[in-house]
Amino acid sequence: MEVTIRPGAGLINLKGVSGGKAHMGWSLVMSAVDGLNGNAPFKKKLGDICNLASFYNNYLQIPTTNHDLNSAADLKGKNLVTLPRGNTTEVGAQALLKAAGLSYDAMGKVNFASISDGVNMLKDGQADVMMTITSVPNGSLLDLTNSRKIKFLTITDEQFANMKKANAGWGRLTIPANSYPNQTEPVTIAGFPAHLILNCSMVSEDTAYKITKALIKRGQELGAIVKTLSTLTPKAMANDIGVPLHPGSAKAYKEAGAL
Repeated sequence: MEVTIRPGAGLINLKGVSGGKAHMGWSLVMSAVDGLNGNAPFKKKLGDICNLASFYNNYLQIPTTNHDLNSAADLKGKNLVTLPRGNTTEVGAQALLKAAGLSYDAMGKVNFASISDGVNMLKDGQADVMMTITSVPNGSLLDLTNSRKIKFLTITDEQFANMKKANAGWGRLTIPANSYPNQTEPVTIAGFPAHLILNCSMVSEDTAYKITKALIKRGQELGAIVKTLSTLTPKAMANDIGVPLHPGSAKAYKEAGAL
């Protein structure tokens, strides 16, 4: 195998796979749906994108040091930190603000930084709130919640409906209670799975079938890297996320009784 690491995460992976620069890549469902439909930040519809499997959920987590805040609608004039521009998280942050009737212009200041730098900005009081899309629990957020009294903001039903209307890839998720220190109540938010995509034309049905069969048989071993994958099932992998399955993958899931 030849593995290439490039900045831009799921967004650049979608372009690379669609353009034939890679056979396979990781993506996030929200970005994949935007790419297939040609929505911003993509300038045109992406072709040749097929889904191989869905894996672990990524949660739009909104920690704040200001316990008077309750949802994104309360963020007007506040200082926000999110990931660098062009990252799926940053696009998601804009989506949530728009769903709440806000934009970057309504904020006191918007900072773009890594998760670890964003955590330090919250610790130091340079930011009031952070938006990041990642797994639960996240190591950097565990560090934050161990050192400061943090509140996680909810995403209201109205805000979620607005997000879902703009992009069908969003799903309703909940951060379970006690995922982080002093987070004693569940937090209702939004998110989507991470998934593996293939170039539909470059990857043969037989190759996609064999990769998918191997993951059906041994996918739970990935729990050594991401704990939630220790309970990965073929049905969860084959979940309809709005991105068409590669014919080879669909064949493997049908054989496994997951479709």
